Amino acid sequence: MEKNSIRWEILLKGARGTLSPEEEIIFQKWLARDIRHKAYYEKMCRVWSSDNTTYDLHTDVAEMIVRFDDYVRNKRKVRRRKILRNVYRSVACLLILLTVGGGIMLLKRDKREMETANRIAGSILPGQGKAIILLPNGEKVDIASLSDSLSYRTAGFTVEKDSGIIRYMKQQQARTDYHTIVIPIGGEYQVKLSDGTMVWLNSDSRLKIPTAFVGNERRVFLSGEAYFDVVKNDRKPFIVETDLGNIKVYGTEFNVKRYSADRQLKATLVEGSIGFSNDHVAELKLQPGYQLSLTEGKSEPTVEKVKVYNEIAWKDQRFCFENRTLESIARDMERWYNVKIVFEDPVLQQLQFSGSLSRYGEIETLLHFFEESADITFEIDHHTITVKRK
Repeated sequence: MEKNSIRWEILLKGARGTLSPEEEIIFQKWLARDIRHKAYYEKMCRVWSSDNTTYDLHTDVAEMIVRFDDYVRNKRKVRRRKILRNVYRSVACLLILLTVGGGIMLLKRDKREMETANRIAGSILPGQGKAIILLPNGEKVDIASLSDSLSYRTAGFTVEKDSGIIRYMKQQQARTDYHTIVIPIGGEYQVKLSDGTMVWLNSDSRLKIPTAFVGNERRVFLSGEAYFDVVKNDRKPFIVETDLGNIKVYGTEFNVKRYSADRQLKATLVEGSIGFSNDHVAELKLQPGYQLSLTEGKSEPTVEKVKVYNEIAWKDQRFCFENRTLESIARDMERWYNVKIVFEDPVLQQLQFSGSLSRYGEIETLLHFFEESADITFEIDHHTITVKRK
């Protein structure tokens, strides 16, 4: 199979959340290989979810391909019709303005009022590529302030804003400096470490890293959430340190989620092998498809088999959850949309939901999904959202 190709069966199973661990790896690597793959997959999901038909993987893949092709052709036709319709409307408006001079001020006022209303309605936006690099000399490099068309290069690292990656260059040196990469609420970014390891950082996260790995280990410090694709090096183990324990890596792909607001640590293994240890636990190894959880105040972690994609979908631009409480989902939404979600009745926090939605959609889409799934409604006041009973 070519690197840029993927079987339709895997895409359909990805949309359903029924991929096997091996298929999930193929699917995730295909998504990460080209930004156009994500756009293609999201279009396919819109087609797949456009009606309530249930598709059999063995008999209806061909039909799905036909439907997708029809969808793309129809979208192009609609786009052409919209362009023509907008031209006609523009001409009509121009004639009205020329004929009714007194109406110009009224139309301008209406336009201003409409723009103000749109700004208010659209003020809750999904996250985007944001990062701040704290250097040892006290300097702060705010990625948002850099030019879109130029790379920022300084001693030890390069920021490629177009591709959303901070790259650290491999260096030979006796000592190393530490940088802290801060992802604010409503942000995300990728980092390529000096050994080639790739890290995806979620919103409201901090990763402290050496500019070069010196000595007999590769140690980084994390708070928040990150997905790691670690370059294997048996002579120099990779260690992710958190305040609740350390994760020793043996050349692998895994996700670590440690937000203080969540009061727990979760480590989910996608591929390879990792071991967890702290002052109370000798090294506990995980197998692919399993998740280790440790709650604050407890000494013993728990290990359970999970649907891996639900835990790592955030890096592929999706919210995926299965029987998760609304309270837990709300915390992820708060970090991504930079909002505060309050519950009128604490009982509503324990409502459970299952679904898969784009992380880059409007927040109203998510809220509508919850309203359609349960007897609740949402009241939005600027950046505060109140959950109420209908």
